[in-house]
Amino acid sequence: MDATALFKLTYGLFIASTQWEDNRCGCVINTAAQVTDTPCRMSVTMQKRNFTTELVLKKKSLTISVLSLSCPLDVITHFGYQSGRDTDKFASVPFQTDSLGNPYLKDHMVAYMSLKVTDVIDLDTHYLFLCDVVEAENLDSGKPMTYGDYRALKSGAAAPAAPAQAHQPVVKWVCPVCHYVYDGEVPFEELPDDYVCPICKKPKSIFQKITE
Repeated sequence: MDATALFKLTYGLFIASTQWEDNRCGCVINTAAQVTDTPCRMSVTMQKRNFTTELVLKKKSLTISVLSLSCPLDVITHFGYQSGRDTDKFASVPFQTDSLGNPYLKDHMVAYMSLKVTDVIDLDTHYLFLCDVVEAENLDSGKPMTYGDYRALKSGAAAPAAPAQAHQPVVKWVCPVCHYVYDGEVPFEELPDDYVCPICKKPKSIFQKITE
């Protein structure tokens, strides 16, 4: 099976957030979707290992902030590359609180939804939360960022185009689980065998070599 075929699926990019007692946390996810209109329901899939996921299981509610296409990459890094177990990610970020007591971002977001969890499905490495939408608001008229947009921006695709020249194949190493593209200074082949994906913690051995 060519797992890279799944890269053709379209995903959004969101920040899922919740607050349980004194713990306030959020993380970057790419699987949140409306599943029914009447009643209005959404599904949200989150990795079990995330601290935010643990809090959602306790609180049974969360918010989804929809990132704007113009959202700076450092916002994504802030919520996606550190653990809420070690820091309050909202301490330095402007946010508001929904009627269920959960935070949502105001800056660089096009919309937010407030969700109440009605069912939880165990998907081995992830939980799928089925939710009722209790609030929703447009925050900006800009376009939402897709996961494909994020990958393009992260790889520098938004930079001014270089003068035309003969195409040189570009080799990338991609995690087939979370689609993280390795971009470190050390050649991927020279990384130690115990290297793991910084996003989903999968081992180096599952990374796939892609030539573009």
